Amino acid sequence: MLTDRIVFKIFEDYLKADTALEVVQTKHGYAVMLWDAAAQDWSDVVCCPTPKSMFNKLLESATAYNEYLILRKRHLEVLDAEGEKTIAYIRQHYLELKGAMA
Repeated sequence: MLTDRIVFKIFEDYLKADTALEVVQTKHGYAVMLWDAAAQDWSDVVCCPTPKSMFNKLLESATAYNEYLILRKRHLEVLDAEGEKTIAYIRQHYLELKGAMA
């Protein structure tokens, strides 16, 4: 069974790497929040009332973060075939961790 603790374990590496993302416990579940340094405000705040919804949001966020890193590193505007393959591998890795831990 997928729990909050398992979701945090699955995304432990990503949560340490992405310093703009915060996950905060609230009365209604967890809030996944993305900080916009330029605007000095939260650019995205999503309430995740269940472990499944938090997993899905963190998978989306980790995907976007890794796409950003690839684009920045390779000086690209859109992902090339190699970048798409890398992103697919990363997503599959998180999905496999979920299957193994849940």
